[in-house]
Amino acid sequence: MQPDSQTAAVCRHIVHASGRSFPEDILDEARKCLMDWLGVCMGAYDAPEARKVAAVADRWNTRGNARYLWGGSAAAPAAALVNGTLSHCLDYDDTHIPSVIHVSAPLWAGVLARAAETGASEELVLKAFVTGFEVAARVGDNGIGIRLNNGGWHSTPTLGPLGVAAAAAVLMGLDEQQTAHALGLAATQASGLTASFGTMAKPLHVGKAAMAGLLAADLAAEGVEGAAGVLDRGSPLVRTLLQDGAAELAMAPFEAGWEIRRNSFKPYAACQLTHSVIDAGRAAAPAVGSRAIESIRVVVHPLAIKIAGVRDARTATEGKFSLGYCTALGLKGYPVTTQDFTAERLADPALVDIARRVEYVADDGLTRTAARLEIRLADGSSVVQVVEHAFGSIGNPMGWAELEAKFMALATPVAGADADALLACLRGFGKPGSMDQLFMLSRRREGGRR
Repeated sequence: MQPDSQTAAVCRHIVHASGRSFPEDILDEARKCLMDWLGVCMGAYDAPEARKVAAVADRWNTRGNARYLWGGSAAAPAAALVNGTLSHCLDYDDTHIPSVIHVSAPLWAGVLARAAETGASEELVLKAFVTGFEVAARVGDNGIGIRLNNGGWHSTPTLGPLGVAAAAAVLMGLDEQQTAHALGLAATQASGLTASFGTMAKPLHVGKAAMAGLLAADLAAEGVEGAAGVLDRGSPLVRTLLQDGAAELAMAPFEAGWEIRRNSFKPYAACQLTHSVIDAGRAAAPAVGSRAIESIRVVVHPLAIKIAGVRDARTATEGKFSLGYCTALGLKGYPVTTQDFTAERLADPALVDIARRVEYVADDGLTRTAARLEIRLADGSSVVQVVEHAFGSIGNPMGWAELEAKFMALATPVAGADADALLACLRGFGKPGSMDQLFMLSRRREGGRR
């Protein structure tokens, strides 16, 4: 690792994170991420993907102080795998829009698992999370994450492990050289195909990213070496994944600003690229009324069609990646929560009829959070609805009140009367004992883990 290289600058930033003073509003952004992450995890406690991954992890018989959210303990990599998978089962977790990475999902799973083993303070936990977020988001910025997804690579499992490894390095007190090797070892585990979207493999992507980042840090601490210049300009990671030679890893300096401020939260339990059409459908619904629809043109950014272009959705995962089905939900006024992706809702004749009338039109002049609906009605009239910034995106963010309402809806069926105490814990996370309280209160009150 060259001392004046981009990788060296990243490693210095990571190594000095524990002694750095973080602005309170940035720590508050981390708390928002934690609250949203825990809520979507709790809402997925019965998800078959998470249960099956947990069954495999149980058979490993690992030992450690890291905890599964629903109860029980394991070694940190195993707990990170399970909790990370759990966090993405609903596809309801936050997204850093510029990089198209679900940063919080693998990062919080990895940070909490490693912190339980190291005995880190809650203050250091927050610092580690923010540091990991800033690293992963910067690697995926400047079009890298977008191009990865366009090329068939899922940006979350390809770049997410770098953020987890960075955060683990903070919690473990790795030096600069060890940190460089941890990043190299995380990079060599990059994987995850967009072809897996709509299958159980997509939430596994997140769990594996969390596990890979922790494994990388563990190996580096043990003296295992990786490609120590993996984040330099001319990055072998980027040049391998994007082989046309047109991409350059030029990470913004850390002093240039905070990427966590460009994070977005999901008001709807579907792929973020569908949110603009949901908003447009909801806004157009009063003008459409009960009149019959002849056809709908959904005009969106090309990436939305590539990632969320599923037609004739028959399963929950397919529905979450179907612009047509999500448009229908919006036009019919549904809130687009997890209940709107059940088999019964997916088979609703009215929704199916609308979804089948939707034509997808790509327009690279639109941003990824914008959409235009052009609805032609059977009586010959038309309704046009434009959304510039989907709710939850950087230009139209969710505030604390909306995030708290989302959290309570997801957490209350699990935590019962303790949901209020859990919310208060998350709002004040950073106080001594708040991590133990988080795990105690997030357990299911009745029925246990299985």
